[in-house]
Amino acid sequence: MFNEELKVPKDIELKFHRLGTPNLNNLCLPLSGLYNPIDNEESSEYILKNKFRNFDVSSNNFINIENLITINNNFGRICINEQLEGFLMFENKADYEVKIKIIDITIKLDDNKSNAKQPLEIDFPKNMINIQSKRAYALKIKTQINFVSKYKIDISFNTYSFSYDQLYYKLKQRTIVKERSENYCIKNGCVEYNIFKKLTFESYNPFKINEFFYNSQVNKCFIEIRILNNFSNPLSILDIYLTPKGKKNEKIPLVQSLQEIKMNQNSKNLNDTKYLTLQFEEQIRVLFSINDTNLFYDVSKFTLNIIWFNFFNFTSRLYTFEFGNKLNTYNEYYKMVITEKPNDDIVLNQNFKIIINLQSKNLSKKYSITLSQEPIKDNDKTTDREIEIIDIIEKKMELNSKTPSNNFVLICKSDILGNVYLPKLKFSLYEGDKNTPIENVYDALLNFNCISNIKN
Repeated sequence: MFNEELKVPKDIELKFHRLGTPNLNNLCLPLSGLYNPIDNEESSEYILKNKFRNFDVSSNNFINIENLITINNNFGRICINEQLEGFLMFENKADYEVKIKIIDITIKLDDNKSNAKQPLEIDFPKNMINIQSKRAYALKIKTQINFVSKYKIDISFNTYSFSYDQLYYKLKQRTIVKERSENYCIKNGCVEYNIFKKLTFESYNPFKINEFFYNSQVNKCFIEIRILNNFSNPLSILDIYLTPKGKKNEKIPLVQSLQEIKMNQNSKNLNDTKYLTLQFEEQIRVLFSINDTNLFYDVSKFTLNIIWFNFFNFTSRLYTFEFGNKLNTYNEYYKMVITEKPNDDIVLNQNFKIIINLQSKNLSKKYSITLSQEPIKDNDKTTDREIEIIDIIEKKMELNSKTPSNNFVLICKSDILGNVYLPKLKFSLYEGDKNTPIENVYDALLNFNCISNIKN
């Protein structure tokens, strides 16, 4: 005969009810608020004399109190930098009283790697909790969500009941009962069940960000940012600015202000607010301009900063998005600057000069760089509208501590009218005594407008 185990009762059901922020709805629409039935003579606050004619259920000074606090029975979408606040409900589904003793409640990232626990605000009851049949006990919890990840809340508690003890003694009369298992133990003739539960939820970024770099005549950089509302509610943006990573005070300006961007948005935007508001999955494009070549050649990463708030929660938050420098001319070896080129239109079949200046980013190293023209391909930007490079003066240069910068001089002309481009150029860099080059190929670095040579 083997020892029989007690079965774990399914009497305590665990639920989480998330607390929402106040929704200050003061609309006085029919049946939009609380009112007394027509036959209620005890209160005169919401008088309804005629159900078919009189819908004046409240005055404009009253807030629709039914919408003041929202309680959801699921986690919903949770953004980073947002507080998760709600009630952990221990509901007794049985026909008998159950006592519970909470052992531990922890929250951590559900990545199977990190065991770091996140701070959790909770007032643990000191004594056992008695939960009558068909009743529940609520425990308020609150925590700050700081990472985009899957989270898990581990809950450990013990349950006790006179019904457990009765079942134990009844079973003991006809068989040998196992006194201890991973699910329970018998102490002084009383049954103590060990319950372990896990709740999981996922946090999200409020926005989806995509960044695009544009080279404008080499000496200027544009960064386009596409911002999409990734949240289920409307999100309002108070400010957007770009900074080099680690330099919060060096703000790169927007080409258009938020107010101008809002004016260009479609009718979904809320025109009665001074903020730019995005509906769910609505997207805006913002543009940043950088004229300082040292800035966009020295900075390897940028930080986009968005000050925003949930349309139903006016607490402002800062969302930051970090991205690398993807400018086509950016590299870790040299900076490229155009020191001479035609400022106006070029003239058909007339020669002109372009000077490309390269500046070493590592003066302690020696670089040998050669410049060559690449043959055109079908998918090149220039297609058949290339200007002609007649000559490259000094096709090879060196950069070192004694020569921190050097020039490539191109003599060019165009036999095509209209918009024309510099051909595809290949820069081959040899570091020190290495024989394998590091190659950077640039298509259409510069463009010009070619006109006829018409004499007045």
